[in-house]
Amino acid sequence: MADTIIEFQNVTFRYEGDEGIVLSPAVKDFSLKIGGGEFVAVLGHNGSGKSTLAKLANGLLLPESGDVLVDGMNTKNEDDDIKIKQTVGVVFQNPDNQIVATIVEEDVAFGPENLGIEQSEIRRRVDGALKIVGMYNYRRHEPHKLSGGQKQRVAIAGIIAMEPRCIILDEPTAMLDPVGRKDVMNAIKRLNREMGITVVYITHYMEEACEAQRIIVMDDAKLLMDGTPEEIFSDPEKIREIGLDVPQTCRLAEMLKNSGIKITGNVLGIDELVENIDSLLRGQQNVTSCN
Repeated sequence: MADTIIEFQNVTFRYEGDEGIVLSPAVKDFSLKIGGGEFVAVLGHNGSGKSTLAKLANGLLLPESGDVLVDGMNTKNEDDDIKIKQTVGVVFQNPDNQIVATIVEEDVAFGPENLGIEQSEIRRRVDGALKIVGMYNYRRHEPHKLSGGQKQRVAIAGIIAMEPRCIILDEPTAMLDPVGRKDVMNAIKRLNREMGITVVYITHYMEEACEAQRIIVMDDAKLLMDGTPEEIFSDPEKIREIGLDVPQTCRLAEMLKNSGIKITGNVLGIDELVENIDSLLRGQQNVTSCN
């Protein structure tokens, strides 16, 4: 693993309940390391602790016990709070809750301005961030007139403009249509693959999780599974036991296997499934021609 950028050390956190009521931990005895440049997807049913994990990772929440280290800085150290939030940016589910200005480029500039960065550098960062997410031509538009996917890309640009080493996205496509989801996912993959930004991507879309290099699965506030997409989805029954599903292509491959068709390997993407079927068809053709 590359240099560790986020580390959870036996972290437990619980939200405050009404007077006299003790709530169960939202995250319990949780340990995890995320290396620089990784693309990690986080899966889990509602209430499993995914969003709490995102807020703990940049100091929006502080552990009840254990420690969260960001590039070696402890989130409990108030003196490092600004550096931590510069290092790890968070994009949440609803873009309308993150847009604060009436013009797109002004919204993207909001974060760098709060960091006290000089105007010429802010201009460079804003233009660069908008180009990365494909929204530069909309820089003088009013955000409220944009589509959901466009708004989310503006929100991502606002985080990019602060030049973090890591971006955590908490179900950023949950409120978007398929086109918007695809546009946002393409922007995220570009951040990771072309710019080397660490991405922690919380999602309930299994197909999106397959785009990551690594998947962690949370259940009952704990880390349940940690591995590559191939490793995680090689045991579909275990995934289903905790209330999750597998990618559609995995389900189709599973059905084909159960019907006696020889699908090889762990099929995650449509391309792999097509290759399998094409190989089978070519094999049948060869048998027929020999006869």
